[in-house]
Amino acid sequence: MSRVPSDHARQTIEIGASYDEVLATLRDIERQSEWIPEILEAELLEVYQDDDLPATARFSASSSVGTDHYTLSYEHADDAMSWTMLEGRLQTGQEGCYTLSKRGPRRTEVSYDLTIHHHLPLPGFVRSRVIKGLVDHTLTGLKGHLEA
Repeated sequence: MSRVPSDHARQTIEIGASYDEVLATLRDIERQSEWIPEILEAELLEVYQDDDLPATARFSASSSVGTDHYTLSYEHADDAMSWTMLEGRLQTGQEGCYTLSKRGPRRTEVSYDLTIHHHLPLPGFVRSRVIKGLVDHTLTGLKGHLEA
């Protein structure tokens, strides 16, 4: 029985924007393509009825091995937004989380933790570089978007 490869990366960045502004930007799923370079299309499918926060969304994203299509299910906390993958084309699973910490009136620390499972026949060092690059591009894109 072969094991499905999993790749993980975590990174933290400080952003010159208010906590509420950062959290609202992360939760605005349909506009993520404006600051995540790999996202080609994002469609909000469902929101939670009690608070109108994203519940499920469908994405098209570019990667070094082609375009991926996947659907994510979201959970929310006061200081975080996490997700798991419901279905995907290139990926067999995905778990991720953004966690925020206030660092000042217009300073917010954002940690991004991402794990991707797949069947891609790539060497480990290549997969590691790809996921670390994805996490880095996402956080620097968020920072650039909010500090512009």
